[in-house]
Amino acid sequence: MNKLKESLMENKLLILLFILSTTFFIYQHLTNFSWDFASYVLNSKYFIGKGFYYEHYRPPLMPLILSALSIFSWLLAEYIFIILASLLFFYTSVKLANSSGINKELFYLFSLTPFTLLHGFINGTELLSLALLELFLIFTIKEKSYAGLFLGLAALTRYNFLIFLVLIFINKDIKKIIKNVFFFLLPFIPWFIYNFQKTGNIFTSFADLYAIGFKFREYINLQIDILDFLWISGFLILFAFIGIIVLIKNWKEKNKTSILILLICVLTLYQFYTTPLKVVRYLFPLALPLVYFSVLGINFIKKKSQKVFTISLFIVLFSYSSVIPSLAISTSKEEYQDAISKLNELNIEECRVFSNEWVMLNYLEKTTEIFPRKELLQNRIKEGGIIVLFSKTPEPEWAKDKNFLKKFPVLYESNKFIILGEKGKCNPEERIDKTYVELTSKEVNEIYNYTINTNPCFTLFDKKPLLEKTCNFVNFKEFKQDANRNFA
Repeated sequence: MNKLKESLMENKLLILLFILSTTFFIYQHLTNFSWDFASYVLNSKYFIGKGFYYEHYRPPLMPLILSALSIFSWLLAEYIFIILASLLFFYTSVKLANSSGINKELFYLFSLTPFTLLHGFINGTELLSLALLELFLIFTIKEKSYAGLFLGLAALTRYNFLIFLVLIFINKDIKKIIKNVFFFLLPFIPWFIYNFQKTGNIFTSFADLYAIGFKFREYINLQIDILDFLWISGFLILFAFIGIIVLIKNWKEKNKTSILILLICVLTLYQFYTTPLKVVRYLFPLALPLVYFSVLGINFIKKKSQKVFTISLFIVLFSYSSVIPSLAISTSKEEYQDAISKLNELNIEECRVFSNEWVMLNYLEKTTEIFPRKELLQNRIKEGGIIVLFSKTPEPEWAKDKNFLKKFPVLYESNKFIILGEKGKCNPEERIDKTYVELTSKEVNEIYNYTINTNPCFTLFDKKPLLEKTCNFVNFKEFKQDANRNFA
């Protein structure tokens, strides 16, 4: 008991930071209705047979954790997940700082930047994936052969962490590399089996995400916005820059931790540069090198001048306090519940519904499909489908065209949403678990009268013949390329 009290007193600042940050995460989730978080909850329900909506491209770890926690109720599961993931991040931050020989209080404090606080849980997976990456680094520094397991789990939390697999190969011991690769692949095995049993291909989930993020988005060429990097780093960029300069000047004294974290920085930037959609949260892994090198930089300042160190720390804390209050932007479920109530009032609650807020409606237990393409809107209505379009939602663009919408029968309209559909027609709702590529293929076939190839092996490797053939062979097909070479 005395040791516990002593430990609590020694780490009171760290504990206070953990309590404050976790309280913020809980408040943020309480006041925000998050699209991605809702999707993970829907997938978790689907996994245990209690759901009717499923997105193949979502990685499985967060949904599986939520499924396990659902014994406490689905609502509590969300908040318990946030608390546990925040606790894990607290633990890994302190352990990584200790393993690296740097100040743990500064490391954890700098880890809780406004960017980290905003994006840590708003989409569900970011903070958990970063904590698992830190576990990988901790055990890699200790030269444990099972370190790859935690990198594998991080990649099953966010697929973009697959790029960090190259970090395993900086080890000079071939046996340890082989063992680490084995442990990296280990958690993927049940996921491969699940995908094969469900779709006939072990790579379906990866292929679906690749189609959404890359293959069907090649026409997009967004430029990198330097303001994204300034938003992520804030004043820490100055200290991180000093830390990197210090590392370069003392390169002969470099350690394994510095090399690994520098590589994480380079790989994250490369991935962001090559991704068509430049979404700022894709840079979330940069939080780790930013914090690490900032601590090195501010420690260098401290050695030179205690006064400058104190002023620098004050600037960082002031920047946090000025930005954090603006982070929690409330997003209500009310208008979605109003739409569901209106469907009930119109006696069309059991009809097949399409919407530009389909995930939110599914989360609130109204089975809803993604809105149809503009060319197919009339077909869906004639078939007895109901279209619910929310005015605040940016997509689709044609939903903002009131002259276009007037061409179709309106069942209800308000300043928040419009319901289109023909009275007396009601196409019954369907289970929603097709892949993104399959749904795209169906629409392309209806509009243009040709069929695209939905084979995940083709989606992933259509320009790499050997890999496509190997992929087909691994999935118990012939060692050859598909004859159909069409894609959207």
